[in-house]
Amino acid sequence: MHIIQTSRLILTPYAEADRAHVVALHGDPVVMDYMKDSRPLTEAEATQEHARYLHAWARDGFGIFTVRNCADDQLIGECGCWLRGDKPGVSMRYLLFQEYWGQGFGSEMAAAATAWLFKTTHVTSFWAVTQARNKASVALLRRLGAVVTETAHMGKDGLWRFDITRDAWQARPAGAEDQENADPTD
Repeated sequence: MHIIQTSRLILTPYAEADRAHVVALHGDPVVMDYMKDSRPLTEAEATQEHARYLHAWARDGFGIFTVRNCADDQLIGECGCWLRGDKPGVSMRYLLFQEYWGQGFGSEMAAAATAWLFKTTHVTSFWAVTQARNKASVALLRRLGAVVTETAHMGKDGLWRFDITRDAWQARPAGAEDQENADPTD
């Protein structure tokens, strides 16, 4: 099993037993307000998403991780990159329950998942989408080395697509990972 540990987080691949976590996270209207459709998923939709996560890990050997807080072993979110099947290329996803916002966890988990992906897989690039109004997410992606390639992704104004390559990630300024882990704005 692929396990990533940072100073505060443990990332593990989604497992069958994690379905309730996906349902709770993706069913939270505050969390999902920042996703492309700005709406929570139904239990059936979230269950389908969970199945897609499991399938991605089995098929590709990489995918979306559960994220636990080392301090209390609580599931606090998800993060990772996957071949979705409904869109071309590898895409990144990261979500945190609201009570964990503003503590730097988003940057920490995204940096860890990106480092793992680029160091241990054949993947050389990925993309991510965020709403322009989500300033913390925009800043997080820029710190990873991602650049905006669309400002109206899927025809939706304000839905920005970012692309990142392994080369761009490796070329980030020295100390970029330390800044990501310490940044309290996301």
